[in-house]
Amino acid sequence: MPTQASGSCSRRRRSSSIKQRRVKEYNAAKQKELFKRVGAQLKAHDGKNFLERYALYMLRVQMYELSLKQDLQKRFGVSEEKTERMNLSSIFRYYVENDIRAHPIHYVHVRDIAKQRNTMAHEFLAVTGSLGDLAGELGVRLSLSTLDKWVFELELAFQQYSMLKEASELYKDWGFKPRSPSGYERPFVSCKK
Repeated sequence: MPTQASGSCSRRRRSSSIKQRRVKEYNAAKQKELFKRVGAQLKAHDGKNFLERYALYMLRVQMYELSLKQDLQKRFGVSEEKTERMNLSSIFRYYVENDIRAHPIHYVHVRDIAKQRNTMAHEFLAVTGSLGDLAGELGVRLSLSTLDKWVFELELAFQQYSMLKEASELYKDWGFKPRSPSGYERPFVSCKK
């Protein structure tokens, strides 16, 4: 005959199992919502040529950057003059230097999108032109597939940012501290008099 203690233990396991199932269902619903949002935004690229898609990517990066700057101004009291000069890399650096706590995926996205944006702005079109000259249509298709991948990653980052912010889950202490990779040095040198 089971004891009362084993009966309560059984109820706790069932309760825990129900909670885990609810969490999984919630996560699945949020995942579905995320990809629905991403898909809706990606439709803007349908029927566009390479340069139009490139321009849409750069515009979306600017929107993402502007949203982060507005967060710094409104939530953390950073002056508009200071944020005006910031790019994605300096926004991440500000997170590190000022110990701004946020969802860990947010840190990853800001760093990754900053790297992609720098490549897109400084190298991508030149490399695509060279590939087109060297490999013809195949080279351009290779660049197009890279562009498509980065468009998706940017939109995923932007939508995750938006959903976390809407749920008031973006800027809270998740137990992770932003930090620069080892050996990271600032891209500028300050001169002393």
